[in-house]
Amino acid sequence: MFIATISPRSTGKTTIMAWLLHALHERGYAVTGFDADESEQLYRWWEASPDGSYPFELHRLANGRFHEEAPRLLPDGHIGGVDCGHLENHAGIGWSVLRIADLAIVACAATNSDVERMEELPMDHFIDQVIPKRADKKRPNTWVLLCRVQPGSTVQPKGIRKGLLDDGWNVFTTMIPSIQLYASTAEGVPIKAAGSAFDELVTEMEHRGLISK
Repeated sequence: MFIATISPRSTGKTTIMAWLLHALHERGYAVTGFDADESEQLYRWWEASPDGSYPFELHRLANGRFHEEAPRLLPDGHIGGVDCGHLENHAGIGWSVLRIADLAIVACAATNSDVERMEELPMDHFIDQVIPKRADKKRPNTWVLLCRVQPGSTVQPKGIRKGLLDDGWNVFTTMIPSIQLYASTAEGVPIKAAGSAFDELVTEMEHRGLISK
């Protein structure tokens, strides 16, 4: 299966996918990474990783033929984690990724401006446009992940989550806090996901039946 992080603009998608791949691996899932962002940031992190970190394969594949090329690179039984470029500037690649994504995680900062950007694209219409091109002719399973949540902030994130739910979005209860641990993710920086918010996210994904071994 393929899990892709998407958003209209830069909202920490690369950080989310890097940590999610590690969290899945540490929980016993076989994973393969895909960098479908022309910035190639995730690939640079993987390439510069210290010994023992990023213990999985990662492919650069930022083109409009992702839906044709990626399945051939994903080993049987693996979860393919895809870091997708922001959709406002890379629509063609985004649609190609969504043609085969089993789960699309919409990264949305817990701010009104990021919710407005989702509405302006609009995100739901962008996703729906790929339906005729998908093998099952259905919308990919789509969940919003609130990120960059300020520590100690409860009222605004809860209000934003309720508003998204009211608008018909699936929204994870797990939220990714804006803390130095995640902000420091970069080339040569090892990742240990145990006990992190991304470990919690994997647990929630399992409980919701989104992933299974």
